[in-house]
Amino acid sequence: MNKLRVCVPVVERTNEGARQTLEQIAARSYLAELRVDYLAQPDLPGLLQDRPGPVIVTNRLRQEGGQWQGGEADRQRLLEEALQLGVEYLDVELRAETRWRDELLKQRGRTKIILSWHDFQGTPETAQLQDILEEQMQLGADVVKLVTLARTPQDNLRVLALILQANAGGQEIIAFCMGPDGKFSRVIAPLLGSYLTFATLAAGRESAPGQLTAAQVEAIWEILA
Repeated sequence: MNKLRVCVPVVERTNEGARQTLEQIAARSYLAELRVDYLAQPDLPGLLQDRPGPVIVTNRLRQEGGQWQGGEADRQRLLEEALQLGVEYLDVELRAETRWRDELLKQRGRTKIILSWHDFQGTPETAQLQDILEEQMQLGADVVKLVTLARTPQDNLRVLALILQANAGGQEIIAFCMGPDGKFSRVIAPLLGSYLTFATLAAGRESAPGQLTAAQVEAIWEILA
């Protein structure tokens, strides 16, 4: 399994700490997700110019589990700055302000846009999940991301089914469940065709509930191979 199928979140408070973590992730050949919403004073040029490896830049909305404390205009400005710096991937929420979101999609250039939707409370019914996926696909993002909180083991199956549906339509997708009941889906999703899964370098550095370490994910993949 390609190591870039594993994305490791960078959840540091300082730019120096974030830079060190980016280097550690690149040294292990993983994809990095720079969580700008965790940084106290983000210095994107310092972090992204001469970056050691490919990066997803995310500045997560609070209503989708983010840590951003500032205003929406500043949140958007930092994402625009990352786009100007030519980052490999930019995460943009489906729930973001419509006109701004759609304009960013038009201006993406070589940056791949991940159009994301999260539910930290539970997993909607299948019909609603399919409606969300259809809306995402119609907007023309490079990758769509649909992640929910698993309350039952069956929730995993309904979310994982979206991978097959999206891929059948030629759409790259990231889909899995969070929480203790969602760990199974985090491991299985890439084997079913999910673009990637998220894991940490070490326990205690999770950006969402249920994340395993990258070593644990790869060990399970090796057993299943």
